[in-house]
Amino acid sequence: MESNLLELLEHQELIDKLKTNGHGKLIEILMEHEDKVYTKKGRLNKSGACRVLGWKPKQLEDALEDCKKVLQNEFD
Repeated sequence: MESNLLELLEHQELIDKLKTNGHGKLIEILMEHEDKVYTKKGRLNKSGACRVLGWKPKQLEDALEDCKKVLQNEFD
């Protein structure tokens, strides 16, 4: 139980870090529309995400790359 709580807090910290760095819309949309933006195996469906976000694929790719940079220090 305690490890689940710690894991939840760690995930929330990562989400907050992304939101603080300007990716709030992306994170909120991905979380609100999980059924449309993720496959049954849990992979990101980029075309579904672009439809829901109203973005072009390049815009999504750039945002995801920036998210990776923001979180890079967390996973080194």
